[in-house]
Amino acid sequence: FCFLPHPLHPRLPLSHLRHSSAEIRKHFSGTSHGSLPHHRHSHSASGSFCFNIPQSYEAVEPVDLDEFLMSQLRSGDAELMQELGEFPDDDLEVELVERECRTIRPSVPEEGVELDPHVRDCVQSYTQPWLVVSRRTQGYGWIAYSERTDANRLLQRQMFEFDVQPDKQEQLVKLCDDTTRTTLTCSDFNLRALQPDRRVENLLRFSSPEELDRFNLEARNSNRYGELFGLYPPIDEEDAVAIRPIPDCPKEHFGQRILVRCQTIKFDIEIEPLFATMALYDLKEKKKISENFHFDINSDQMKGFLRVHTPHTDASTLARSAVFSISYPSPDIYLVIKIEKVLQQGEIGDCAEPYMVLKESIYFGKEKLEKLRNQAEGFCQRLGRYRMPFAFATVNIMSAINSTLERDTSDTDSKGTMEKKGLPRRNSDRFSVMEDNYILSGFKPAVPMCTFIKQEGERLSDEDLFKFLAEIKRSSNQRRVKIIPGYLKLEVSLVPETVPGCLSPELIPVKPVSEKNPRAVKEVLEFPSSEVYVPHNIYRNLLYVYPLRLNLTNRLTSARNITVKIQFMSGEDPSCAMPVIFGKSSGPEFLQEVYTPVTYHNRSPDFYDEIKIRLPARLTEKHHLLLTFYHISCQQKQNQTGSVESLIGYSWLPMLNNDRLQTGQQCLPIILDKLPGNYSLHSPEKLPAQVPPVKWMENHKGLFNLELQAVSSVQTQDSHLERFFTLCHALEGKTTFPIRLGDEKISENMFEHELKLSIISLSSSGLEPLVLFLHQVLDKLFRLIMQPMVIAGQTANLAQIAFESVVSVVNSLHNSQELAKDHQGRNCLLATYLYFVFRLPDTQHEIHTTAETSRNLLMCFLWIIKNADQNLVQRWTVDMPLSQLSRLLELLTICISCFEYRGKQSSDKVSTQALQKSQQAKVRLEEALLGGIGARGQMMKRVGGNDRTLGQRENLRWRKDLTQWRQTNDRQDKSKAELDQEAIISGNLATETNLIVLDLLEMIVQAVPLADCKDNVVGGVLKVLLHSLTCNQSTTFLSHCFSTLRALIVKFGDLLFEEEAEQCADLCQKVLHYCSSCVDGNRSQACATLYLIMRYSYNSASVRHHITQHLYSVLHGKTDLDARLAMSRDASYVAIYIIYYCSLLLTIVHLQGGLYEAVNEVYKVIVPILEAHRDFRRLASTHDKLQRAFENIIQKGHKRMFGTYFRVGFYGSKFGDLDEQEFIYKEPGITHLPEISHRLENFYSQCFGDGVLEMIKDSTPVDRKKLNPNKAYVQITFVEPYFDDYEMKDRLTNFEKNFNLRRFMYTTPFTKSGRPRGELNEQYKRKTILTTMHAFPYIKTRINVIQKEEFDLTPIEVAIEDMQKKTRELAEATHREKPDAVMLQMVLQGSVTATVNQGPLEVAQVFLNEIPADPKLFRHHNKLRLCFKEFILRCGEAIEKNKQLITPDQKEYQQEMKKNYNKLRENLRPMLERKIPELYKPIIKPHSFKRNSLQNVSRGYQGKDVAVCQETSSVS
Repeated sequence: FCFLPHPLHPRLPLSHLRHSSAEIRKHFSGTSHGSLPHHRHSHSASGSFCFNIPQSYEAVEPVDLDEFLMSQLRSGDAELMQELGEFPDDDLEVELVERECRTIRPSVPEEGVELDPHVRDCVQSYTQPWLVVSRRTQGYGWIAYSERTDANRLLQRQMFEFDVQPDKQEQLVKLCDDTTRTTLTCSDFNLRALQPDRRVENLLRFSSPEELDRFNLEARNSNRYGELFGLYPPIDEEDAVAIRPIPDCPKEHFGQRILVRCQTIKFDIEIEPLFATMALYDLKEKKKISENFHFDINSDQMKGFLRVHTPHTDASTLARSAVFSISYPSPDIYLVIKIEKVLQQGEIGDCAEPYMVLKESIYFGKEKLEKLRNQAEGFCQRLGRYRMPFAFATVNIMSAINSTLERDTSDTDSKGTMEKKGLPRRNSDRFSVMEDNYILSGFKPAVPMCTFIKQEGERLSDEDLFKFLAEIKRSSNQRRVKIIPGYLKLEVSLVPETVPGCLSPELIPVKPVSEKNPRAVKEVLEFPSSEVYVPHNIYRNLLYVYPLRLNLTNRLTSARNITVKIQFMSGEDPSCAMPVIFGKSSGPEFLQEVYTPVTYHNRSPDFYDEIKIRLPARLTEKHHLLLTFYHISCQQKQNQTGSVESLIGYSWLPMLNNDRLQTGQQCLPIILDKLPGNYSLHSPEKLPAQVPPVKWMENHKGLFNLELQAVSSVQTQDSHLERFFTLCHALEGKTTFPIRLGDEKISENMFEHELKLSIISLSSSGLEPLVLFLHQVLDKLFRLIMQPMVIAGQTANLAQIAFESVVSVVNSLHNSQELAKDHQGRNCLLATYLYFVFRLPDTQHEIHTTAETSRNLLMCFLWIIKNADQNLVQRWTVDMPLSQLSRLLELLTICISCFEYRGKQSSDKVSTQALQKSQQAKVRLEEALLGGIGARGQMMKRVGGNDRTLGQRENLRWRKDLTQWRQTNDRQDKSKAELDQEAIISGNLATETNLIVLDLLEMIVQAVPLADCKDNVVGGVLKVLLHSLTCNQSTTFLSHCFSTLRALIVKFGDLLFEEEAEQCADLCQKVLHYCSSCVDGNRSQACATLYLIMRYSYNSASVRHHITQHLYSVLHGKTDLDARLAMSRDASYVAIYIIYYCSLLLTIVHLQGGLYEAVNEVYKVIVPILEAHRDFRRLASTHDKLQRAFENIIQKGHKRMFGTYFRVGFYGSKFGDLDEQEFIYKEPGITHLPEISHRLENFYSQCFGDGVLEMIKDSTPVDRKKLNPNKAYVQITFVEPYFDDYEMKDRLTNFEKNFNLRRFMYTTPFTKSGRPRGELNEQYKRKTILTTMHAFPYIKTRINVIQKEEFDLTPIEVAIEDMQKKTRELAEATHREKPDAVMLQMVLQGSVTATVNQGPLEVAQVFLNEIPADPKLFRHHNKLRLCFKEFILRCGEAIEKNKQLITPDQKEYQQEMKKNYNKLRENLRPMLERKIPELYKPIIKPHSFKRNSLQNVSRGYQGKDVAVCQETSSVS
């Protein structure tokens, strides 16, 4: 609660109101030193009065305010209790809300296992109830405020320029009719003869700074409102509920869910059991986006063939329906169904042949079919545990849905919709307009029919599958594939609210459980194609193993039918195989071992299987994957009774590597002998030497490739998070030192240091893992903040660094564009955590307290500053450390923003519903403009920047209703009188709070001479004042604010103009802005301030430049009419003088700098003023200067040298705030890298001393870990201005390419091996684009870099760029107005001479000699070919041009050049004429409507070589 002091309350004793305790203490201290009694002034709402203090007092104990208040409350006086406020015994209600569990039981680890601390905490986090804190008493806050409303009726209305909107026409008429004003022309401009403006005269009259301070103090203290809290409305509880809605309860993430039922798998013949697997694939992302779903529709007869190998069948494995989740729907998602059969002798084609030639209905084939069934039964009994690939089918999910929609368009009741959707959890520009997200709703179940395609044994990998899907998408005519007669019938529909018999991915039944026992429906786990930022909410610990490839081609062995037995082992004994592998269809739920499918007679098979494993909750160093390789004898030889398996070898993979789960791709060697003892403790690559030696296949070479992918809510898979959690759990006291952390061992004396580093590095973790474990991370950090930790017997201070980490994490999440915000701009993840998850880490008492809002705390702070003794506050600021004083100034800045005036509402009744509609319309408008969709949206987003903390920040200027604190005025419909009264109160509150801030700033400034940090303090005070000028302020406050600014200029002018150049620039801009104010008093104050700035900065060139620059922007920011009216209305002699003075100054600057084009822009400001005053003499002079400027442009043209730019980076703690800062330096036109390097090296060597500074010679990224902390490092790189293609259309001249520059680029060559340079086919290039805070040319020669972008060019892209550069150089040298023969010959010689290393011919031989195998390189190959065609064309033009320029003695040189050119052209001809057929296919008009960009090609091009047309246009 907040105690609201009431002046002269009748219930309080008068003795307590006569004199304050501060006055009494001051009197005692004064008399003790022999000082005389003095007077004090006290101000109230009614005005001011004075009183005399007696000479002596009896010493009494000060009143205990708390005891006094409680005694008054215990008296039972109802009126007094209402006045002081209601004090409920327990206003907070803490409720434990049980989690809603989707399954019949929560997913938890197996019982009886001691869990790791991290796993234990995760499981507790996923199972404990939500803790919700709510308030019991609401709505009492307005009682006291409503009773104060009558007193506020007498408030004086404050004038805000924000509310004033003058009519331009009336304003113009009024000025034209003002005949009493004397027109002032520039020809009459004589400062000594002019009479001062009456409104400005008093503002500039003072004899000393002390007199100015006294005058300002008296002005501020007059007519002040005494009761600050009387202006402050309490929080509207109803509005607070509306503003802060309850966030969504945390839940498991699901995308858009579809139900796929397999109705029929039918072939023309039925001779053997078949098994199916379906999964989703995203063609665009080249990614498998779901786990496998195994099913079969075998008859009981076919299942009987496998009864020997299937001892029992669990009900969950009989599922024929699956629920798929799609987080990022797109037209490129395919459902792929793969069919397998029992392994038998023969290639896949041989096994498929009966299906392609026989039918059940043909009579003479029945005997053949019966024979085939008998053979199949024999293979099943002998080889039933092994399978082989057979066929596959594909279904485009979106096509199936669209076909249903097209069939049902006439049925309006059941018409399906497919609406575009913006993802609720992610704002991303990943998807283009044609491939956006979709909401699938209301469509009838689709029943797609698809045919089976024979599987080829050499095309089993996912890469081969994606190539096939790409061919399907490109053309309806598939490449030659063999179709197996038969069909697959599926039903695709939306998932209903309840699915009977549904099982989770962990095979736990999902609620509601049906009383009957229907066939199971499995939920298929999604692997989202992109990041999904939702914290973990359930326990899940799964591992997916993907065997990829086995290469035995170099080994002389008979092993050709190869399978791999995969087991998950908890030890090395065969009995340690754990039943944690999920089974497939028609078998047990869990298995101890599985076998990969066999490709017949293939020594280097590709694998496509997916093995799903339920990981133990506690992994140890003994857990590992055991891989056993077998050759399977498909043909039973005579008298063979033994096993069909022939052992090839073993391999294994430990689950933990340095206590971290192994994931990603692995390449394992194969051991031929029996596995040695304790093999599982080491990886196969690092197995120690054995006695006797172990025999490896192919000399210990990696032969078997596999990939592991974990989907776990306990395994972080992020090094920063894992390090943080491990060290936090070590604080529990059960850990023995040293702690092993990866490859490190941390001793007890280094533990605190490493823990702090891990807390700091949390901000470096990836965004997705940080969000996934957000609840656990924040819980740990708050525990470190609240509870003292004991390390090595001593209490460690971790609270501050943990709090800073919380701030960093929260700031990172809030500013990320990837994460969703609610309609108030709150981060949804953080709001959910605070409402449902957060709890204070107190194990004894679950006590939750809430503090008053920041707004209330700031109001209390301002009340204290207003009522405290002025001398006491001043002494407090004097004794304050500099860092604390800086934070105080930041707090004052927050106060100004917090209580900013928001403006009057409409005079008519405000409809809340209409207001909400307008806000929704505005939101839609913002999304349309800034949504990042399409080229325009991309350009707007690029202009805004991409920095993680700056560019991704929400544009708050668009959403002023979401910044700072919203006013509570819109809580209900109000009348005009109520709105006007609230506006008056709000205006007075804003004025009074800002005046309190101004009072404190004056106290700080007056204490400055007593302190040693004068420069920092004055700069900080100026920063607060400038911030106040950016907010909506009343004329009352602005008059006092400008008075304070003038006092600062008078007292500290030299200091400000020399040390605070950046803030002086802002000051000039703000003051010039108010010079054109529509409020008379604001203009007068601004003009007087501007005059003082000019007067006291006469010797400061930078200030003159600031004024000139901002005057230009201010005037061009308004219409010419506005500017002329505003600047001529008041203080005209000051305004005209400054305009003309600044224009002339800026003209000189631009002429001296060679910026002749800018002179014209400068005079666009001054010419209208000179024309208005008929000052033809100065007009003639002006046009003369313009003529000379234009003549210079014509004469000098491209000969002007505008500047050279360098990137300079500073590294090392020696630089202080400059550490890790980057700048762009502008140097004179012809400045080489060694010059600036030598200059900076000399300068900083003098600063730090010899041997401290080191210059980094290259431009590669700086690794801080490799730097010596005792040294300072400077890295210098040459950079060039960078423009996008669309910018170059407007930057045609040399001046335009060197003016208003903010983006610069440098390149860094590199190779994959780590060397900077290499052969042409391995030479990469990294382009780095830097964006500066301001644009060059600027008043400073260096500007901060605020954003960095990087992208890499592949070798062929590097070659394309080099050839384009050579072609441009040839064209420029050939077509110059005044050709330079020497320059032309230099460029030509470097192009056609055959002896040039890595010249054009070698580039063509490397990249154009053969058509690339990868289709991704087709476009690059063709583009490079076109570049060479244009290059040869330009070379020919240059040869002819050189023929015209040579002298008679150079004819032999010309003939040699011509000969080299012809030779180069002939060598390039076969490579340039070789085209890629896929890029030059004729365009055929499609027979049916499809989303194909080729539909819009005009008929004139149909059947023609369109690529040739593109080639011609590209060359031209």
